[in-house]
Amino acid sequence: MSWRTAQIALLVLCTSLRPNGFSSPQTSGENASRTLQVGAASGQPSYTLRISAKGREGLVEVRGGSKALVQTLTCPLLQGISNPSDLEIKGAAEQFVTHFETEDLNLDGYPDLKGPREFGASWSRYCVWLFDPATRSFQKGFLTEQLELLYHLRADSKRGRIISYSIGPVNPLWDEYRIESESKDRPYWPRLIPVESCFIKTGPTGENSTAVITRYERDRSVIVRRPLPSNIGMPEACDSFDNR
Repeated sequence: MSWRTAQIALLVLCTSLRPNGFSSPQTSGENASRTLQVGAASGQPSYTLRISAKGREGLVEVRGGSKALVQTLTCPLLQGISNPSDLEIKGAAEQFVTHFETEDLNLDGYPDLKGPREFGASWSRYCVWLFDPATRSFQKGFLTEQLELLYHLRADSKRGRIISYSIGPVNPLWDEYRIESESKDRPYWPRLIPVESCFIKTGPTGENSTAVITRYERDRSVIVRRPLPSNIGMPEACDSFDNR
């Protein structure tokens, strides 16, 4: 099994499991709450997070080792729906609380925060906060704005990539980015730079599919199209990334 086949299988499995550090919600719906521990990393303090939701707003109370309140973070839920129903609001609140998790999203060795703000049957987007070791707080900036646009946001720390994907079943997509950090040659904020993309163009009945693979190299992009048998899916098609 290739690394990408194994990774996608793991991601699909993770969507059906509760995230690490999960503690059962006290109640259901928009009054749900949950506590999550964030361990100390590289000399930084540990934190206790209380995740909850009120109406269309996700809330995260960040407390230090002394249990003193350090920050209160807010996440607007269902931004793309102008007049959501009570059921939609309840569902968004439950998703935010239940699937809130920590992950090193900017690959700097510190745990960051993400909670789903919008979701559907086969997609989700998140509110993101990145840990700033200088201020010992969770912050937003240009990079978080980019990360919040990505669907099914994941970080691949081994390969130094940020992953965004759609699971289909029609026209599945897998995008990979790298983070360009601040340096002496670029004294600006970190940003995402596209590296590779794999798009499966499916036919009306799932037959005659084509893998459209794009690699971004310096100032140009290289696009390769490959016809696929009907029994070949995203993992096998996108494995061509690793066979350059």
